[in-house]
Amino acid sequence: MAKKIVTVLSVGIICFLIVACIHFFSSTDTEQILIKVKKGDSFTSVAMRLKGNKLIHSKDLFLGFVKLTKSQGKLKAGVYSFSKKDGMFKILKNLKNGSKNTLRFTVPEGNNIKQVADIVAQTIDIDKEKFIKIAQDENLEGYLMPETYFVVPGETEEDIIKMMSDEFNKKIMPEMYERAKEMNVAFKDIVIMASIIEKETVAREERQMIAAVFYNRLKKRIRLQSCATVLYAMGVNKTKLTIEDTKFDSPYNTYRHFGLPPGPICNPGIESIKAALYPTSTTSLFFVSDGNGRHLFAKNLVEHKQNRQKVNLKKKEQKN
Repeated sequence: MAKKIVTVLSVGIICFLIVACIHFFSSTDTEQILIKVKKGDSFTSVAMRLKGNKLIHSKDLFLGFVKLTKSQGKLKAGVYSFSKKDGMFKILKNLKNGSKNTLRFTVPEGNNIKQVADIVAQTIDIDKEKFIKIAQDENLEGYLMPETYFVVPGETEEDIIKMMSDEFNKKIMPEMYERAKEMNVAFKDIVIMASIIEKETVAREERQMIAAVFYNRLKKRIRLQSCATVLYAMGVNKTKLTIEDTKFDSPYNTYRHFGLPPGPICNPGIESIKAALYPTSTTSLFFVSDGNGRHLFAKNLVEHKQNRQKVNLKKKEQKN
């Protein structure tokens, strides 16, 4: 009985190999056909796509080969490029090894969740509204680390969000949490502060100074009056706020409310997080943009008014 089973299996394998070889040698078509494999796809669904594109002769034969080689559970998501001459040996091998057709996108510092969704959608096929909802429901504003990412087509919204939040957790070292404890500041407030710093200056060397000014204002119970928080609340992007803008009704409006806003206003980079953890030692309480990407700092209102006059005078001279 055992010998009969072995014989039947041997014959089946031989027939299987003959059919596969015939398929390989009979096709000379080198046209490349793209097959998308999403995370969670089964070999059965992929086999149907391969058969539909005439990349394999038999779905059942292919699935039999999958079982014979114990390949179940080894299918990897990605976009694969196959031709009819590849044959199912090569096709299966590639499906198990993973696609080399990786995609790349870069999320710069200072983008909020909606902007991140726009950036990601330009590279990979995602549902932007679904991406935004998932990220907002999980309170991940501020925790999607700006970075260059490499993904394979087929990644889901959840996959990408997890990848970006994992990158945040990877870059935040234990000593950073310890530093926040030394400052007696909750780490979530560090992230909020970092997000404001990120939006207030593009100059790397100014970040710690900006952080110091905001911390000084918090200690003295002075409103932060950050234009960036108002813009986030309004959901707009403009170069200058009006008096009416500063009255916008939102807990994120730091012209109306004392203290930090209830959450981050963007996803800050690691340098801004470090600035929030290690502010410069200064007594400055004010800063104003000099019009050239930098700021003038002041310790009191008198100095601040003088700095504003300097900036306005400089603007007039440039116009003339």
